Amino acid sequence: MVVRAYLPALAALVAAVVCMLWTSLFGGVSRLHALVPYVKWLPPAFLLAALITGLISTLRLWNWKSGKAPRCAGCGGPLSRLHHGAQGDFRKCLACGGKQTQNT
Repeated sequence: MVVRAYLPALAALVAAVVCMLWTSLFGGVSRLHALVPYVKWLPPAFLLAALITGLISTLRLWNWKSGKAPRCAGCGGPLSRLHHGAQGDFRKCLACGGKQTQNT
């Protein structure tokens, strides 16, 4: 559950590292040298995205732990955002994967 919560932040960190490696390894290649000024701004953007998504995940887990967020009726795990489906609105449990219908 925690791995799934922080997966977007981890993906952004990996993308930042890949961009940093790209600029350091291919910065001297004459054909790719023209792209380096543009690619050098991607790591800070990806690091900012990782920070923001990590903070959002932390706040969501904190709210669930303190009882401010909706919980799964079966396992007590945190529920995802509201999804609109053909059978009505529902939330998916991030721990067990079960679906919970919403009456409102």
